[in-house]
Amino acid sequence: MKLNKITLAILFSVCSIYGFAQEHYPVKGKIENAKNEAVGMAAIQIYKVDVKELLDEVYADADGTFLIPDLEDGNYRLVITEFGYQQSITIAEVKGGELNIGNIILQLSKTETVELKGAFVRAEVSQYRNEIDKRVVEVGNDLVSAGANAAAVLNNIPSVNVDQQTGELSLRGNENVKIYIDGKPSSLSASEVLKQIPSNQIKSVEIITNPSAKYEADGKSGIINIVMVKGTKKGYNVALNTGYEQGKKSRFNNSLTANVNTGSFNFFGNYSYNKRPSRFMGKVDNYDTLLNEDMDIVNKDESQAGKIGFDWFINDKTALTVYTNQWFGKGTGDINSIVTNTVNNKIYNNPSRFDGDWQNQDYSLNFKRDFNKPDHNIILDAFYATSKGSDIRNMDQEYPVTKSYYENRDDNTDNIRINLDYTNQIKDGGKIEAGLQFRKETNNNIFITDNRRIVNAIEINPSTDFDFSRNFLSAYLNYGQKFGKFGMQLGLRGEQVEDKGDYLYNVDKKGQIDNNKFDLFPSAFFTYDVTEKGQISLNYSRRIDRPGIGQLSPVPDWATSLMSSQGNPDLKSEYTNNFEVGYLQRFGKNSISANVFYRIVKDDIVRTILKNPDIENGIIQNFVNYDDTNAYGFELSFNLVPKKWWSTNISGDWTHNVIVDNEVDLKTGEFRNVEINANRLTARMNNTFKLNKSISLQHFFMLVGKNKNIQGEMQEMWRMDLGARYTFMDGKASLSARVSDIFRTFYGRLETTNPYNGYGNFRWEAQTLNIGFTYNFGGKVRNRADVQQNKSDNNGGGVGF
Repeated sequence: MKLNKITLAILFSVCSIYGFAQEHYPVKGKIENAKNEAVGMAAIQIYKVDVKELLDEVYADADGTFLIPDLEDGNYRLVITEFGYQQSITIAEVKGGELNIGNIILQLSKTETVELKGAFVRAEVSQYRNEIDKRVVEVGNDLVSAGANAAAVLNNIPSVNVDQQTGELSLRGNENVKIYIDGKPSSLSASEVLKQIPSNQIKSVEIITNPSAKYEADGKSGIINIVMVKGTKKGYNVALNTGYEQGKKSRFNNSLTANVNTGSFNFFGNYSYNKRPSRFMGKVDNYDTLLNEDMDIVNKDESQAGKIGFDWFINDKTALTVYTNQWFGKGTGDINSIVTNTVNNKIYNNPSRFDGDWQNQDYSLNFKRDFNKPDHNIILDAFYATSKGSDIRNMDQEYPVTKSYYENRDDNTDNIRINLDYTNQIKDGGKIEAGLQFRKETNNNIFITDNRRIVNAIEINPSTDFDFSRNFLSAYLNYGQKFGKFGMQLGLRGEQVEDKGDYLYNVDKKGQIDNNKFDLFPSAFFTYDVTEKGQISLNYSRRIDRPGIGQLSPVPDWATSLMSSQGNPDLKSEYTNNFEVGYLQRFGKNSISANVFYRIVKDDIVRTILKNPDIENGIIQNFVNYDDTNAYGFELSFNLVPKKWWSTNISGDWTHNVIVDNEVDLKTGEFRNVEINANRLTARMNNTFKLNKSISLQHFFMLVGKNKNIQGEMQEMWRMDLGARYTFMDGKASLSARVSDIFRTFYGRLETTNPYNGYGNFRWEAQTLNIGFTYNFGGKVRNRADVQQNKSDNNGGGVGF
């Protein structure tokens, strides 16, 4: 009997989890330094005594504890390595049962030279861990090989989705999520950021679904922070990466990462070049107007990105970091829109061509001063970013009337942030975090066209000029403490925000935005250790989603003959109360986590579709405020290592939204209440199989269920990927290959009911072949600042203020 595609994919995935069994852990211990402080994430290599061949390697947890599975009776040599400490060698004798070798004390390094291979050593399999206010994914080779850019990596992470048509990012089914790079927001949109960041430049991803008062209050669904690779290792270290992707079009990406660390100074930098042509095809059938539209969009994009900076370890308590990121890109493309009147079978061709370029620069300064006791410091962080973009389009249309015209768009954005943060861990007491922030965002958005429209016998010039600024003054205070098995953190943030906006349209028509408001945002986190490896968490935070410049600007973002997209200057801010309960259970290398969340939203900002009064049968994608939205859902994730050669991550999330709105019925002109029960299920499975020390295989499965919105219902879609990775030259080099969407089933199908009844089918380049090559090498330098370097190794990786 012939199996269909989805049956075959399910059978493959089910076979991946067959045979899971509980492991036995005969050796356990804890790694500390001379001050009895835990040394987390240290590497433990296991050898049989008097045998040079590596048997296995594990890593300590954040609290310094470690477990070693599946050791037969005998004598073993444990080699423990952590940067900034002397290497430690311990002999363990296993004679059945469990062996607890107790605490292993690491001494600070006194060696003059250190030899390291490569600017950044990446784990084979991604690591998932929970912290009190966030989930962290240490990106391994399994996720890097998912695709060429950040969008491909994030779409493989639980609870995160990237819209394949628009590139928009969503968390727990909601697009109101903020994206940060190395703890700082980007001036570019999420879709542009994800396209520009190469996957091999991502070190880790932090998912902050319920941020504390320490974080900026923007973003209903939370924050996604992408931590970039930054060379910090001693010596000179270089990593070369190159990749090729084949879909409908051929794409290339190359990058170089390097650092030179002399002890007192660490100079680091990277450069990447991407050439990414793409093709998108769509078809929309309108059952009411009997007009169909076929779209074929071909993009030819290329971009360059670079980062350069230095760390200066002034003394063992003071460090200064300065760096800049530079992005440059350009793109050309063709949009061919064909409108067919199904009544008389008349065809209208509406081709257009666009030519754009953009650039983004940011500059960052970070000064850190440690005091005499651990976890007592003050940090000054200054950040400036600027971006410029231009887009020129030439349009030739036959529908609804024959004419040719041009559209020019210019967008300029500046962003300034100055943070002052103070942390003090009180001895035998709690931890205090406090800070101040000044923030200023400005934008100028211009749309110029020679296209004139006739509305009610009056000629309209749709050219628009939009100037907008937003100023912030904010402060926060957090206090956290541990009482035996019980932990808590309470916080309060205050933000004073002033919005100023002026826009000019139709030559002499003016509009203004003038808002000034103070808001308080409390947060509370509670944890209880049920067992040594099991924890329950309960947290709450109040969030805000202020309309972004793209949501406010009346400048059209894009347009075809029948469809266009633009912002709404009358949007109001939305407020969200977030509640979340979670449970995490670890057992050896395995962990299970579950979370339930509930959101109450006032004045929810959503994307909707309206009739275009200027174009017959045309529609506008727009943003509006709904009265209120209630949402709840759950997440379940399994991180399992059934065998030494097999690791798997299985996750699923389900969300339920109730949308209530008072709006005008566009067909009758009367007000109506719209209530929609919108459910969405997403499931993922990511397997890695290690055939030997050099070869590993990857298998990925993803299902996105049906989901409703105010326009209609998006149908389910799914995909399965297969990949392989070969490591050689003593681990310095690797070659990977991956085929995505093997059965070509990952495409969009939309059944519309508002404002018209119809059906849409959208295809992007989901089925691709991706080939990547990586080579790492390094050398020796003198070591002069071990203590401060060890403290600063991960500086800049987390979200600051």
